[in-house]
Amino acid sequence: MRDFLYAKGSRALFELRRLQPVARTLPDFIVIGAQKSGTSSMFSYLKQHPQILRPIFKEPYFFDRQYHRGLGWYRSNFPAQRTVNRLNDRLGQPHLTFESTATYIFDEHVPSRIARDLKTRKFILLLRNPADRVISAYWHARRMGIESRALAEVVESDMRRYRAEIAGEKDAGIPPTSRPNLLKRGIYHEAVSRWQSVFSPADLLVLQSETLFAEPAKVMTQVFQFLDLPQPSHIDFEAQNVGGYKDRDADVRAVLHDFYRPFNEKLNSLTRTKLDW
Repeated sequence: MRDFLYAKGSRALFELRRLQPVARTLPDFIVIGAQKSGTSSMFSYLKQHPQILRPIFKEPYFFDRQYHRGLGWYRSNFPAQRTVNRLNDRLGQPHLTFESTATYIFDEHVPSRIARDLKTRKFILLLRNPADRVISAYWHARRMGIESRALAEVVESDMRRYRAEIAGEKDAGIPPTSRPNLLKRGIYHEAVSRWQSVFSPADLLVLQSETLFAEPAKVMTQVFQFLDLPQPSHIDFEAQNVGGYKDRDADVRAVLHDFYRPFNEKLNSLTRTKLDW
């Protein structure tokens, strides 16, 4: 009930802001993904920093789904510029604004749109073991009632379609709605390469979700350093939006690990990190 009331109030506030002729900020940094990788927890930790101002909506989906609405619509998600200036002057410290849309990393149009429309060059990317991410996303879909097949059937179907696409059989009787999005979204190096073709690799902070889950204080220290912010005195590191499912998928996980291994090696080479999957 509380979440419903907050969402309803947020929509009303957003619409009110949209009608006001007030200069508003644009984000100083963006969490760009990935889904089911801890972005809700990251958002919770970020907004607790005294120099970070939260948006109305965590995920406005502007640069992928709502781009046709224009920057004026997007600005309504952020505080007034005069508010930020007043805080900066009064406290003698810079205050940053941000948003966190977990689907940005996957959309091929988003990097060029951001480069054209925003000055920000700081992006945070959380990446989870792709095998675990597939399984988590599958069980989320089951809880939402949008998937009824067994996990093994879904993975087998997605792999078959993926291999058909690689073989150039994109239209070989495969419905567009059945494209292997679940599987392909774990082939991270393709998305990272796309972002690095538009922005400098130094603009993109790539973090391992498992480290955030296990050592949130350590990871957030790294994040605040990336944002040129001091370490806050206290943050509540309670994990957010944690879905539960029984770990009964060992056979499927092994298949997924084998599938993703070469792609993970390419990712580590591209990002010059050691994501230990």
